[in-house]
Amino acid sequence: MTALAWAVAGPSPLARAAGECTASLCILSPNAANALHVHPGSLQVTGSILVNSTNSQAALVSGTTVTATGGTIGGPAAPAGFATSSGGSYNPTPTNQAAGTDPYAALAQCPAATACPTTPATPYPTINHITGNQTISPGVYTSITNLGGTLTLNPGTYVITSIAGMTISGGKLNGTGVTIYLGCPSYPTACAAGTSGAAFTDQTSGKTTLSAPTTGAFSGMTFIADRNNTAGVAVSGNGTQITAGGAIYTAAGKLSAASGGKASFTRAVVDTIETSGSNSTQISVIPNTGTLSISLPATAALGSAAPGGTLSAALGSVTVSDQRGVASSTWAATVSATNFTTGAGAPAQTITTANVSYWSGQATNVNGTVVVTPGQSDAAAKQALSASRTAFSSTGNGNSSASWTPTAVVTIPAAAVAGTYTGTITHSVA
Repeated sequence: MTALAWAVAGPSPLARAAGECTASLCILSPNAANALHVHPGSLQVTGSILVNSTNSQAALVSGTTVTATGGTIGGPAAPAGFATSSGGSYNPTPTNQAAGTDPYAALAQCPAATACPTTPATPYPTINHITGNQTISPGVYTSITNLGGTLTLNPGTYVITSIAGMTISGGKLNGTGVTIYLGCPSYPTACAAGTSGAAFTDQTSGKTTLSAPTTGAFSGMTFIADRNNTAGVAVSGNGTQITAGGAIYTAAGKLSAASGGKASFTRAVVDTIETSGSNSTQISVIPNTGTLSISLPATAALGSAAPGGTLSAALGSVTVSDQRGVASSTWAATVSATNFTTGAGAPAQTITTANVSYWSGQATNVNGTVVVTPGQSDAAAKQALSASRTAFSSTGNGNSSASWTPTAVVTIPAAAVAGTYTGTITHSVA
């Protein structure tokens, strides 16, 4: 039998404090049915998910798996109130947990917060961008629409006041150090309880790529809604994506993705959350820890074969997690190997790296708005590890993760002696 030794660094459980929600995804509604609703699509979180609703069906997952990597899934209605249908599941299994309070309850909102714009006075301007390139500055706006071309936001806070909200439909929205604040027509007066004010909508292949401020009152925040604004943030349509590069906070509004739309955030604190319409629909929540890391199986057994034979085996899942929080991000994972030896490692007791081949296969899981490319898409593309090889690469925006399950193929020389051969395959990422 051939053994393969790897080092592994597993994720640490997310520490939980009593009272305030410390989860990566906090769903605040106290009583909504299906406060977490995935039917289908993908909801993938690094860290924990807490659903406050005490409804007898507080969560429903249909035809897919909701995943909280390195954390827990739960709430006061769990486990019985976390329903599934059509093969839906949760990973890990939901557990009963106390409801958590709003972690941003003390966050000063506009116009009081120091990060809020003070100009212009009413009537607030309206932006209708149709084609070409346009750059605008922080301020208070009635509505902002981009139907084509590129609209760039200078750093700062953008307050939207009307129910027309902010809509990206077919165009691009870019901004560094930006917070979008969703208010109501009554602004600068706060929204009345239960008011549907400004929403943010990305649709029809629109692409929103933002990063949050790193200093000031709204540090780390990309979307903030007035606490009484029931309008939410939505993305819909194949090729449509929101890469927030920061947190979303809509205490009374829904975060939704539909029909193949994708959205990623570093944290989400919302009233309710929903994915629907397509298996490719995705919401990702990946905290920004500033690291690019790779995790690996500890060991793999490749099986046994006679001299002159060939053996092939999957090595287990490899995952690269990019939590650097930058608006444009690339990485490449490489793979190399040592010779495999038994006994004293004499020539007849050595299988050289020229006899050890590797193929990555396609991605088994992708989290975030990125495009990943396998180094070796299938067995026919396998490469000998006599030199370092590219296992996988990624280009895209913001925080992300990608997993694959590579295969090693070993051709045993006819002169090899019997024994247990061991070696090391090393993955690294940069």
